Formats: sequence, C-alpha cells, structure tokens
Amino acid sequence: MMELEKEKGQFKWFREHELKIKCKNLGETSELWVTWNQYNIALTLIMFDFVTQIKRDLMLDVSIQKDLNQQRVFMVNSSDTLELVVYLFEFIREWKIQPSGDAISTSNIIPDELWYEF
Repeated sequence: MMELEKEKGQFKWFREHELKIKCKNLGETSELWVTWNQYNIALTLIMFDFVTQIKRDLMLDVSIQKDLNQQRVFMVNSSDTLELVVYLFEFIREWKIQPSGDAISTSNIIPDELWYEF
C-alpha cells in the first residue's frame, strides 16, 4: 500500500516497498520523480505509453522534462499531483514494471542522499 513517507516544505515523498515517488510543488505545477530500487524509471514508463494512457484515462495534462541533474521528471498541474501519484502506483503494479539493471544506465540511479535532498 502506498504511503506518505515524508513531507518537508514543498516536497512530499511516497513509498511502497522499492517504488518511490518524490513530488515537488512549484506553485501551479509539480515535478514528480519515480524510482524503483533507486533507478529513475520515467523512461521505462514512457516506453509503456504512460503519458498517453494518463491523458486518456484521467484527462490530465502530463509532460516530461529533465531536471538540473538531467533526470526525467513528470510535470503536472499541482492540483492533480495526488491523483497522478495514485495512478502511477496502480499503473506500475498493473503492468508489473520493474527495471532491469542491464537495461538502465547508472546515470539513472538516484541515491538516497540525493533523493531526500530538497
């Protein structure tokens, strides 16, 4: 079951076992990072057509950008953040998405010291 792991200022961290989601409220929009065992799995989600499905299923305007560390993040209207978090967990569970260490670059690793940084 997904749970709110931590909250500090404009950041919220959610967790379910190896799956973690970090949200940063930027005002009108929010950034969401998604990791599995410290691997950023945004690209994997993109390959599973996640963005198209979220737009179709929930009619949310979701886009992808890169942050300062060149990590892919999902961008969404801040009022839709929790809805996207819930959908992410359900989508990953339904499609049984787990990254393979062979298929993901080490540049996609986000260690805990960076994950919990704000």
